[in-house]
Amino acid sequence: MQKLSNALMSLFTLVMVVLGWAGWGVLKGLYPAETYTWFPYIPAMFLLFGVATIMTLVKNYKMEPKKLVNVYLMLKLAKLVMAIIYLLAFYFIVRKDIRIFGFVFAAYYVIYIGLETYIFYSIEKQIKKEE
Repeated sequence: MQKLSNALMSLFTLVMVVLGWAGWGVLKGLYPAETYTWFPYIPAMFLLFGVATIMTLVKNYKMEPKKLVNVYLMLKLAKLVMAIIYLLAFYFIVRKDIRIFGFVFAAYYVIYIGLETYIFYSIEKQIKKEE
């Protein structure tokens, strides 16, 4: 499982770094006059979510299947709550570029959900292989 964990972390980090640079390039291409000091925090936040997810699942993969499903759901709920807190904090603190921020955040969230699904699938596949 440790080998899978390292591979998933490497893949997830690589994707988030590439998407971070690509997203920055797209924003600068569409709105060259604007400065987006808040932009690097979005990929960084999703990177932390992903690393925490991988570490939690790898640590708890030997649980009973019902308990593991509960862990999956708790991780999903925790990430959703943290994302909402992050959005609200941006709205109340920065109050600038709210539409662009929301669009970029939503795009990263959708990509993150896809990566998270792949992470869950890979870990479940490894669990089945070890049984």
